[in-house]
Amino acid sequence: MNDAVQFAHRYDAALAQALARPQPAWLRRQRGEAYARFQALGLPTTRQEDWRYTALTGLERTAFAPPERVPAAHLRHTAFDAVARRLVFVDGGFRPEASTFRDLPQGVTLLPLSEALLRRSAAGELLQDAPEADALGAFNRALWRDGLYLELAPGVELPEPLHLVCLGTPGHLAPLRHLLVLGRGSRATVIEHYLSEGDDAHFTPAASECRLEAGAGLVHVKVAEENEAAYHIGRTLVRQAAGSRYLSLSLAAGGLLTRTDLAVRLEGEAAACTLNGLTLGRGRRHADHHTYIDHRQPRCTSRQLYKGVLDERARAVFNGRVRVAPGAVGSDARQMNRNLLLSAAAEADSKPQLEIFADDVKCSHGAAVGGLDAEQLYYLRSRGLAEPTARALLLKAFAAEVYEALPAGALRDALEDWLAGRLPGVGRD
Repeated sequence: MNDAVQFAHRYDAALAQALARPQPAWLRRQRGEAYARFQALGLPTTRQEDWRYTALTGLERTAFAPPERVPAAHLRHTAFDAVARRLVFVDGGFRPEASTFRDLPQGVTLLPLSEALLRRSAAGELLQDAPEADALGAFNRALWRDGLYLELAPGVELPEPLHLVCLGTPGHLAPLRHLLVLGRGSRATVIEHYLSEGDDAHFTPAASECRLEAGAGLVHVKVAEENEAAYHIGRTLVRQAAGSRYLSLSLAAGGLLTRTDLAVRLEGEAAACTLNGLTLGRGRRHADHHTYIDHRQPRCTSRQLYKGVLDERARAVFNGRVRVAPGAVGSDARQMNRNLLLSAAAEADSKPQLEIFADDVKCSHGAAVGGLDAEQLYYLRSRGLAEPTARALLLKAFAAEVYEALPAGALRDALEDWLAGRLPGVGRD
């Protein structure tokens, strides 16, 4: 039996465990159908265009066990503890005793997704309405253990960010699914933070769905910094109504293989999204960002900026696709991918794409790959800075553009602190 066939049946026990949990009958049926689809499709290969740069050979050959219970874990301090309320998930299971999410304003519904599906019919309707998934999307839909359900009533604003600490433990599968529903004119900031306990491999298949009603605003930060043996494959679907605003910041700074797929549907007139990302790679890390923005209505705006700082034998992939549908006049879409290679063995692959089926639009894309600017480095050194300090300043300035899309305040400061610990020689001013 080859590795692909073995992988297709390796998680039969995980499916049985997922089906045994308390849940609505439709969800049990959906899990079974999704698992059958996953088995029929198998893992993607480099023969498929969307996976041509990303081989899953190591994942295919490794078995990860579903935990029989939610294990105890030692949670370390993070840069976001002082600025956000924390919800903790370990191997996909919710840990209420380690979470701080109480005393929320009226109009905020915050529950583990497994509980929300038993108590809130709206949550079930939205999850049943999820679009058809590819093999790994089906894998998540079949096996997810738990996640966040957030619902905001119209006009409600969360007073501080929600920090989802998603911890994977050695040798385990950690499947998560989050559902965020923002009513008309509501506002929220959510941080998905993926971490590891220990140094051994684990696998996190994660999915998030965000629904923004008219005029709603969501700041959505994803930080993937699992250990150097971990696998992380995450996907996010965003659906935006008229005048809504979505800001995504994706930071990939860990894992042996990390892939983030982000699809945004601009379904209402004058909706806008900003998608920014940063890959910090060293060793043999492989980080993959795939984006798809669908301009479906007139006068929508999208901005994308993805950057990579790659050292040693690290590799970054960016595949950005923008579609402007017929009739989506006045669309304004821009995307840019820039990468700094700090060693001869580092690699960056970039594939920006535009598909335009409407007139009277403004669309552009670009990509650049290179090393640190020798003239800028010379200028700083000529002003008396040592070479390591000069290089650190240039790296910090290069990376900062990504998170400066966030509003000034405590979260942006925390992200600057987070970054300072991951670019050698870079510190706060």
